[in-house]
Amino acid sequence: MAGIRVNTGAKRIEVNDNGDYITLNFGDQSFPDRFFTTMDKIQEFAKEADPQEKEIRAQHEAGSESLNRALFALYKDVHLRISAEVDHLFGPDTCKKVFGDIVPGIELFDDFFTQLMPYFEEFSKERAQRMSKYSADRMGNV
Repeated sequence: MAGIRVNTGAKRIEVNDNGDYITLNFGDQSFPDRFFTTMDKIQEFAKEADPQEKEIRAQHEAGSESLNRALFALYKDVHLRISAEVDHLFGPDTCKKVFGDIVPGIELFDDFFTQLMPYFEEFSKERAQRMSKYSADRMGNV
């Protein structure tokens, strides 16, 4: 029986020593947009936290335990929101697969996204090469 298989551009990336992986589906033309929308949301969460942090600092004595507790509660909330966005983009339990049983901080998210960027760059180069065969010069200006 004859058949075809289309390479959808999905990249499976192992994210831990247990063999768990995430999938970057570059064949889905909405994926890059959803990725960058997620990045925008993360920046928005950080901007929203700034005035909240200032308010907390104004309400508590510098260096006090109550200040530290309030700040860490704010940071935890922001990072849980980021985790939810990451899980929404890459699939359920992505953060657990990547970071383990913790609430990851911004440094860990930064490392994660930094390690993903070469996959986006590779996809962009491959796509440009594939699309070049449809250029006007090659197609006879059709």
